[in-house]
Amino acid sequence: MSRRKGERPVARPLQRWSDDHPVAHAMRTGSDWFTAWQGQAAMPDYRLVSTTGIPIGRIEAIRRGDYLTRAEADALARAWSVSTEDLIASMDAPGRVID
Repeated sequence: MSRRKGERPVARPLQRWSDDHPVAHAMRTGSDWFTAWQGQAAMPDYRLVSTTGIPIGRIEAIRRGDYLTRAEADALARAWSVSTEDLIASMDAPGRVID
């Protein structure tokens, strides 16, 4: 994201997870939770890596269904402008997050 000198960044409000959220709709129509959130944020892998600090190998493993640490869940939630609790609630298996 580029902006001119002196310009303040635009504040992005947190998204609230619910059954009528666009991510919920994407999941009902066949997307997994990771792909649905990434698509909602329109964030390609290279930007997700630089925003979260999670290496691409871990991103790919998480996309394939691997567990997440709480720190990884927090980083993804920040990148996608959602609370960590709402992100975990949207997962098909919330037990996937380990401390």
